[in-house]
Amino acid sequence: MDGANFVAIRNTRALVLLGQLYIDGGIQRFNRTFLTACDRLGVGCDVLSLADAEESRTNWSAPQSATVRVFGYNKRRFALAICAAILSGRHDVIVVGHINLMILVASFLSLHKRRATRVLMIAHGVDVWTGLERRRFAFALAKSDLILCVSQYTRDRIRAQRPELSEDRFTIFPNALSESWVDRFAGVRPAQSFSTTLPRRYLLSVTRLARGDRYKGLTTVLETLAMLPDTSIHYVIAGRGEDQAFLEGIVKRHQLGDRVHFLGGVSDEELADLYSHCAAFVLPSGKEGFGIVFLEAMYFGAAVIAAREKGAVDVVQHEQTGLLVPYGDTVALSAAITRLLRDGSLRARLREKGRESVLAGGPFCFGAYVERLGNVLAVSQPVRD
Repeated sequence: MDGANFVAIRNTRALVLLGQLYIDGGIQRFNRTFLTACDRLGVGCDVLSLADAEESRTNWSAPQSATVRVFGYNKRRFALAICAAILSGRHDVIVVGHINLMILVASFLSLHKRRATRVLMIAHGVDVWTGLERRRFAFALAKSDLILCVSQYTRDRIRAQRPELSEDRFTIFPNALSESWVDRFAGVRPAQSFSTTLPRRYLLSVTRLARGDRYKGLTTVLETLAMLPDTSIHYVIAGRGEDQAFLEGIVKRHQLGDRVHFLGGVSDEELADLYSHCAAFVLPSGKEGFGIVFLEAMYFGAAVIAAREKGAVDVVQHEQTGLLVPYGDTVALSAAITRLLRDGSLRARLREKGRESVLAGGPFCFGAYVERLGNVLAVSQPVRD
Protein backbone atom coordinates (compact mmCIF):
# COMPACT_ATOMS: atom_id res chain seq x y z
CA MET A 1 0.00 0.00 0.00
CA ASP A 2 3.02 2.32 0.40
CA GLY A 3 3.09 5.16 -2.11
CA ALA A 4 -0.69 5.07 -2.63
CA ASN A 5 -2.81 8.21 -2.78
CA PHE A 6 -5.54 8.81 -0.20
CA VAL A 7 -8.51 11.12 -0.53
CA ALA A 8 -10.93 11.62 2.33
CA ILE A 9 -14.60 11.17 1.55
CA ARG A 10 -15.20 14.52 3.23
CA ASN A 11 -13.14 16.91 5.25
CA THR A 12 -12.70 15.13 8.57
CA ARG A 13 -11.45 17.02 11.62
CA ALA A 14 -10.06 15.21 14.64
CA LEU A 15 -9.28 16.40 18.15
CA VAL A 16 -6.27 14.37 19.30
CA LEU A 17 -5.40 14.36 23.00
CA LEU A 18 -1.98 13.02 23.93
CA GLY A 19 0.27 12.67 26.93
CA GLN A 20 3.39 13.34 24.89
CA LEU A 21 4.45 13.47 21.26
CA TYR A 22 8.01 14.61 20.68
CA ILE A 23 10.40 12.49 22.77
CA ASP A 24 11.71 9.16 21.44
CA GLY A 25 9.63 6.58 23.30
CA GLY A 26 7.43 3.77 22.01
CA ILE A 27 4.09 5.47 22.69
CA GLN A 28 5.38 8.79 21.38
CA ARG A 29 6.50 7.07 18.16
CA PHE A 30 3.01 5.56 17.89
CA ASN A 31 1.54 9.06 18.23
CA ARG A 32 3.76 10.42 15.47
CA THR A 33 2.86 7.53 13.17
CA PHE A 34 -0.83 8.18 13.91
CA LEU A 35 -0.61 11.86 12.93
CA THR A 36 1.39 11.07 9.80
CA ALA A 37 -1.23 8.51 8.77
CA CYS A 38 -4.02 11.04 9.39
CA ASP A 39 -2.20 13.43 7.09
CA ARG A 40 -2.02 10.74 4.40
CA LEU A 41 -5.77 10.22 4.73
CA GLY A 42 -6.53 13.91 4.49
CA VAL A 43 -7.72 14.13 8.10
CA GLY A 44 -6.94 17.40 9.84
CA CYS A 45 -5.88 17.14 13.49
CA ASP A 46 -6.01 19.61 16.36
CA VAL A 47 -3.51 18.11 18.79
CA LEU A 48 -3.24 18.92 22.49
CA SER A 49 -0.14 17.45 24.17
CA LEU A 50 0.10 17.61 27.95
CA ALA A 51 3.77 16.94 28.73
CA ASP A 52 5.60 18.45 25.76
CA ALA A 53 7.30 21.85 25.97
CA GLU A 54 7.91 24.35 23.18
CA GLU A 55 11.59 23.45 22.90
CA SER A 56 10.74 19.80 22.31
CA ARG A 57 9.23 20.63 18.90
CA THR A 58 12.70 20.50 17.34
CA ASN A 59 12.72 16.71 17.77
CA TRP A 60 10.08 16.15 15.08
CA SER A 61 8.15 18.16 12.50
CA ALA A 62 4.41 17.57 12.56
CA PRO A 63 2.62 17.30 9.20
CA GLN A 64 0.95 20.45 7.89
CA SER A 65 -2.50 18.98 8.51
CA ALA A 66 -1.82 18.85 12.27
CA THR A 67 -1.91 21.86 14.58
CA VAL A 68 -0.08 21.00 17.79
CA ARG A 69 -0.46 22.87 21.09
CA VAL A 70 1.87 21.93 23.96
CA PHE A 71 1.25 22.60 27.64
CA GLY A 72 4.52 21.90 29.48
CA TYR A 73 2.63 19.67 31.92
CA ASN A 74 0.32 22.49 32.99
CA LYS A 75 -2.70 20.31 33.79
CA ARG A 76 -5.09 23.20 34.42
CA ARG A 77 -4.44 24.88 31.05
CA PHE A 78 -4.57 21.49 29.34
CA ALA A 79 -7.95 20.62 30.91
CA LEU A 80 -9.42 24.01 29.99
CA ALA A 81 -8.20 23.60 26.40
CA ILE A 82 -9.84 20.17 26.16
CA CYS A 83 -13.10 21.52 27.54
CA ALA A 84 -13.13 24.43 25.07
CA ALA A 85 -12.32 22.16 22.13
CA ILE A 86 -15.06 19.66 22.99
CA LEU A 87 -17.69 22.34 23.60
CA SER A 88 -16.82 24.00 20.29
CA GLY A 89 -18.41 21.03 18.51
CA ARG A 90 -16.14 21.45 15.48
CA HIS A 91 -14.62 17.95 15.50
CA ASP A 92 -15.95 14.82 13.85
CA VAL A 93 -13.91 12.53 16.07
CA ILE A 94 -12.02 12.77 19.35
CA VAL A 95 -8.97 10.54 19.71
CA VAL A 96 -7.78 9.99 23.29
CA GLY A 97 -4.27 8.68 23.76
CA HIS A 98 -4.43 7.53 27.40
CA ILE A 99 -7.05 6.17 29.80
CA ASN A 100 -6.46 9.01 32.30
CA LEU A 101 -7.22 11.58 29.59
CA MET A 102 -10.38 9.64 28.80
CA ILE A 103 -11.69 10.50 32.28
CA LEU A 104 -11.38 14.21 31.47
CA VAL A 105 -13.02 13.77 28.09
CA ALA A 106 -15.94 11.82 29.56
CA SER A 107 -16.59 14.57 32.09
CA PHE A 108 -16.64 17.32 29.47
CA LEU A 109 -18.76 15.28 27.07
CA SER A 110 -21.44 15.18 29.75
CA LEU A 111 -21.72 18.96 29.32
CA HIS A 112 -22.03 18.68 25.55
CA LYS A 113 -25.58 17.36 25.31
CA ARG A 114 -25.92 17.45 21.54
CA ARG A 115 -22.71 15.70 20.66
CA ALA A 116 -22.51 13.65 17.49
CA THR A 117 -18.78 13.23 17.83
CA ARG A 118 -17.24 9.76 17.82
CA VAL A 119 -14.80 9.08 20.63
CA LEU A 120 -11.87 6.71 20.09
CA MET A 121 -9.49 5.69 22.87
CA ILE A 122 -6.07 4.20 22.21
CA ALA A 123 -5.02 1.48 24.67
CA HIS A 124 -1.29 0.75 24.62
CA GLY A 125 -0.45 -1.62 27.43
CA VAL A 126 0.41 -1.49 31.11
CA ASP A 127 -1.73 1.63 31.62
CA VAL A 128 -4.89 -0.47 31.11
CA TRP A 129 -3.82 -3.97 32.17
CA THR A 130 -4.95 -3.41 35.78
CA GLY A 131 -7.04 -1.01 37.85
CA LEU A 132 -10.01 -0.55 35.51
CA GLU A 133 -12.47 -1.92 38.09
CA ARG A 134 -12.67 1.56 39.62
CA ARG A 135 -15.88 3.48 39.02
CA ARG A 136 -14.24 6.44 37.27
CA PHE A 137 -12.82 4.14 34.58
CA ALA A 138 -16.20 2.51 34.03
CA PHE A 139 -17.65 6.00 33.50
CA ALA A 140 -14.85 6.97 31.12
CA LEU A 141 -14.88 3.81 29.01
CA ALA A 142 -18.65 3.97 28.67
CA LYS A 143 -18.18 7.25 26.75
CA SER A 144 -15.82 5.69 24.19
CA ASP A 145 -17.33 4.46 20.93
CA LEU A 146 -14.31 2.38 19.98
CA ILE A 147 -11.17 1.29 21.84
CA LEU A 148 -8.10 0.83 19.66
CA CYS A 149 -5.93 -1.86 21.28
CA VAL A 150 -2.36 -2.24 20.08
CA SER A 151 -2.40 -5.97 20.89
CA GLN A 152 -4.82 -8.79 21.59
CA TYR A 153 -3.47 -9.09 25.13
CA THR A 154 -4.36 -5.45 25.85
CA ARG A 155 -7.89 -5.99 24.53
CA ASP A 156 -8.32 -9.14 26.59
CA ARG A 157 -7.13 -7.43 29.78
CA ILE A 158 -9.62 -4.58 29.36
CA ARG A 159 -12.49 -6.97 28.67
CA ALA A 160 -11.59 -9.09 31.71
CA GLN A 161 -11.92 -6.01 33.93
CA ARG A 162 -14.89 -4.41 32.14
CA PRO A 163 -16.99 -7.35 30.87
CA GLU A 164 -19.94 -5.06 30.21
CA LEU A 165 -18.11 -3.66 27.17
CA SER A 166 -19.23 -5.58 24.10
CA GLU A 167 -16.76 -7.06 21.63
CA ASP A 168 -17.72 -4.58 18.92
CA ARG A 169 -16.40 -1.74 21.10
CA PHE A 170 -12.84 -2.97 20.44
CA THR A 171 -10.53 -3.25 17.47
CA ILE A 172 -6.97 -4.52 17.28
CA PHE A 173 -4.86 -1.65 16.02
CA PRO A 174 -1.16 -2.57 15.98
CA ASN A 175 1.65 -0.10 15.47
CA ALA A 176 3.89 -0.05 12.40
CA LEU A 177 7.16 1.42 11.23
CA SER A 178 6.28 5.01 10.42
CA GLU A 179 6.96 6.53 7.03
CA SER A 180 9.27 9.10 8.62
CA TRP A 181 11.28 6.36 10.40
CA VAL A 182 11.68 4.37 7.18
CA ASP A 183 12.64 7.53 5.26
CA ARG A 184 15.14 8.40 7.97
CA PHE A 185 16.88 5.03 7.79
CA ALA A 186 16.40 4.25 4.08
CA GLY A 187 19.40 6.42 3.21
CA VAL A 188 21.48 5.42 6.22
CA ARG A 189 24.47 3.26 5.48
CA PRO A 190 25.93 1.20 8.31
CA ALA A 191 29.02 2.83 9.83
CA GLN A 192 31.71 0.58 8.43
CA SER A 193 34.37 1.91 10.76
CA PHE A 194 32.06 1.04 13.66
CA SER A 195 31.92 -2.61 12.52
CA THR A 196 35.63 -3.06 13.01
CA THR A 197 35.33 -2.28 16.72
CA LEU A 198 32.52 -4.80 17.35
CA PRO A 199 32.96 -8.44 18.31
CA ARG A 200 32.77 -10.89 15.41
CA ARG A 201 29.59 -12.54 16.73
CA TYR A 202 27.29 -10.85 19.19
CA LEU A 203 23.78 -10.75 20.59
CA LEU A 204 22.16 -7.30 20.64
CA SER A 205 19.68 -5.47 22.85
CA VAL A 206 18.54 -1.89 22.20
CA THR A 207 16.61 -0.35 25.10
CA ARG A 208 16.62 2.22 27.88
CA LEU A 209 18.59 1.12 30.92
CA ALA A 210 16.05 2.36 33.44
CA ARG A 211 15.42 0.85 36.87
CA GLY A 212 11.72 0.74 36.11
CA ASP A 213 12.38 -1.20 32.90
CA ARG A 214 14.04 -4.26 34.41
CA TYR A 215 11.17 -6.30 32.96
CA LYS A 216 12.91 -5.88 29.58
CA GLY A 217 14.87 -9.01 30.46
CA LEU A 218 18.50 -7.85 30.20
CA THR A 219 19.28 -9.66 33.46
CA THR A 220 17.97 -12.88 31.90
CA VAL A 221 20.19 -12.39 28.85
CA LEU A 222 23.27 -11.82 31.02
CA GLU A 223 22.57 -14.92 33.11
CA THR A 224 21.98 -16.90 29.92
CA LEU A 225 25.24 -15.65 28.41
CA ALA A 226 27.10 -17.10 31.40
CA MET A 227 25.67 -20.55 30.72
CA LEU A 228 25.98 -20.67 26.91
CA PRO A 229 28.15 -23.54 25.71
CA ASP A 230 29.61 -21.23 23.03
CA THR A 231 31.77 -18.83 25.02
CA SER A 232 32.89 -16.94 21.91
CA ILE A 233 29.55 -15.12 21.63
CA HIS A 234 29.44 -11.55 22.99
CA TYR A 235 26.56 -9.35 24.13
CA VAL A 236 26.18 -5.72 23.00
CA ILE A 237 23.76 -3.36 24.78
CA ALA A 238 22.85 -0.02 23.16
CA GLY A 239 21.05 2.51 25.34
CA ARG A 240 21.49 4.86 28.27
CA GLY A 241 20.08 4.84 31.77
CA GLU A 242 20.72 4.91 35.47
CA ASP A 243 20.45 1.11 35.74
CA GLN A 244 23.73 0.42 33.94
CA ALA A 245 25.62 0.11 37.24
CA PHE A 246 23.17 -2.59 38.38
CA LEU A 247 23.72 -4.51 35.14
CA GLU A 248 27.49 -4.08 35.40
CA GLY A 249 27.28 -5.72 38.82
CA ILE A 250 25.68 -8.79 37.23
CA VAL A 251 28.38 -8.83 34.57
CA LYS A 252 31.06 -8.78 37.26
CA ARG A 253 29.36 -11.48 39.32
CA HIS A 254 29.26 -13.84 36.33
CA GLN A 255 32.77 -12.88 35.18
CA LEU A 256 31.56 -11.69 31.79
CA GLY A 257 33.52 -8.45 31.65
CA ASP A 258 35.28 -9.23 28.36
CA ARG A 259 32.08 -10.40 26.62
CA VAL A 260 29.57 -7.66 27.49
CA HIS A 261 29.75 -4.21 25.87
CA PHE A 262 27.70 -1.19 27.01
CA LEU A 263 27.67 1.31 24.13
CA GLY A 264 25.41 4.00 25.56
CA GLY A 265 23.67 6.13 22.95
CA VAL A 266 24.51 5.40 19.32
CA SER A 267 24.07 7.29 16.04
CA ASP A 268 21.66 6.19 13.30
CA GLU A 269 24.59 4.84 11.29
CA GLU A 270 25.87 2.86 14.26
CA LEU A 271 22.39 1.54 15.06
CA ALA A 272 21.98 0.33 11.48
CA ASP A 273 25.35 -1.38 11.73
CA LEU A 274 24.46 -3.07 15.02
CA TYR A 275 21.16 -4.44 13.73
CA SER A 276 22.63 -5.53 10.40
CA HIS A 277 25.52 -7.55 11.83
CA CYS A 278 24.17 -9.06 15.06
CA ALA A 279 23.79 -12.82 15.37
CA ALA A 280 20.39 -12.17 16.98
CA PHE A 281 18.40 -9.32 18.48
CA VAL A 282 17.40 -10.49 21.96
CA LEU A 283 14.92 -8.68 24.21
CA PRO A 284 12.96 -11.19 26.34
CA SER A 285 10.71 -8.53 27.86
CA GLY A 286 7.77 -9.39 30.08
CA LYS A 287 5.61 -6.27 29.62
CA GLU A 288 5.62 -5.08 26.03
CA GLY A 289 2.32 -3.46 25.07
CA PHE A 290 3.41 -3.92 21.48
CA GLY A 291 7.19 -3.86 20.94
CA ILE A 292 8.06 -1.62 18.01
CA VAL A 293 11.78 -2.23 18.63
CA PHE A 294 11.24 -5.75 17.25
CA LEU A 295 9.97 -4.23 13.98
CA GLU A 296 13.01 -1.97 13.80
CA ALA A 297 15.31 -4.96 14.25
CA MET A 298 13.41 -6.89 11.56
CA TYR A 299 13.75 -3.96 9.14
CA PHE A 300 17.53 -4.42 9.19
CA GLY A 301 17.24 -8.19 8.85
CA ALA A 302 18.04 -9.18 12.43
CA ALA A 303 16.82 -12.54 13.70
CA VAL A 304 14.65 -11.79 16.74
CA ILE A 305 14.21 -13.60 20.06
CA ALA A 306 11.47 -12.31 22.38
CA ALA A 307 9.51 -13.51 25.39
CA ARG A 308 6.16 -15.23 24.88
CA GLU A 309 4.42 -12.46 26.79
CA LYS A 310 1.83 -9.70 26.39
CA GLY A 311 1.93 -7.73 23.12
CA ALA A 312 5.19 -9.22 21.88
CA VAL A 313 3.36 -12.32 20.64
CA ASP A 314 1.39 -10.15 18.18
CA VAL A 315 4.63 -8.84 16.69
CA VAL A 316 6.95 -11.86 16.74
CA GLN A 317 5.42 -14.96 15.17
CA HIS A 318 7.13 -18.02 16.64
CA GLU A 319 9.19 -19.95 14.08
CA GLN A 320 8.08 -17.50 11.37
CA THR A 321 9.45 -14.02 12.09
CA GLY A 322 11.38 -14.89 15.25
CA LEU A 323 11.60 -17.20 18.24
CA LEU A 324 9.60 -16.91 21.46
CA VAL A 325 10.69 -18.20 24.86
CA PRO A 326 9.03 -18.16 28.29
CA TYR A 327 9.75 -14.97 30.23
CA GLY A 328 12.66 -15.30 32.65
CA ASP A 329 13.56 -18.83 31.47
CA THR A 330 17.33 -18.89 31.02
CA VAL A 331 17.36 -22.54 29.93
CA ALA A 332 14.85 -21.89 27.12
CA LEU A 333 16.66 -18.71 26.09
CA SER A 334 19.99 -20.54 26.00
CA ALA A 335 18.45 -23.23 23.79
CA ALA A 336 16.96 -20.65 21.41
CA ILE A 337 20.23 -18.72 21.09
CA THR A 338 22.25 -21.90 20.57
CA ARG A 339 19.79 -23.08 17.93
CA LEU A 340 20.06 -19.82 16.01
CA LEU A 341 23.85 -19.80 16.19
CA ARG A 342 24.09 -23.36 14.86
CA ASP A 343 21.33 -23.30 12.23
CA GLY A 344 22.18 -20.85 9.47
CA SER A 345 19.12 -21.75 7.38
CA LEU A 346 16.79 -21.03 10.31
CA ARG A 347 18.53 -17.72 10.94
CA ALA A 348 18.21 -16.75 7.26
CA ARG A 349 14.51 -17.72 7.13
CA LEU A 350 13.63 -15.72 10.25
CA ARG A 351 15.49 -12.71 8.89
CA GLU A 352 13.70 -12.91 5.55
CA LYS A 353 10.20 -13.38 6.99
CA GLY A 354 10.74 -10.75 9.65
CA ARG A 355 11.84 -8.20 7.07
CA GLU A 356 8.88 -9.04 4.82
CA SER A 357 6.51 -8.21 7.68
CA VAL A 358 7.69 -4.58 7.82
CA LEU A 359 8.21 -3.89 4.12
CA ALA A 360 5.48 -2.81 1.64
CA GLY A 361 2.62 -5.29 1.75
CA GLY A 362 3.54 -6.62 5.19
CA PRO A 363 1.19 -6.30 8.17
CA PHE A 364 3.46 -3.83 9.96
CA CYS A 365 4.32 -1.53 7.06
CA PHE A 366 3.08 2.06 7.07
CA GLY A 367 0.64 1.45 4.20
CA ALA A 368 -1.15 -1.28 6.15
CA TYR A 369 -1.35 1.04 9.17
CA VAL A 370 -2.89 3.81 7.07
CA GLU A 371 -5.47 1.39 5.69
CA ARG A 372 -6.39 0.26 9.22
CA LEU A 373 -6.77 3.87 10.30
CA GLY A 374 -8.90 4.64 7.25
CA ASN A 375 -11.27 1.86 8.26
CA VAL A 376 -11.45 3.15 11.83
CA LEU A 377 -12.06 6.77 10.82
CA ALA A 378 -14.41 5.80 7.96
CA VAL A 379 -12.48 7.71 5.31
CA SER A 380 -11.54 6.44 1.89
CA GLN A 381 -9.23 3.53 1.34
CA PRO A 382 -6.06 3.68 -0.74
CA VAL A 383 -6.30 4.30 -4.47
CA ARG A 384 -3.33 3.01 -6.42
CA ASP A 385 -1.59 5.24 -8.97
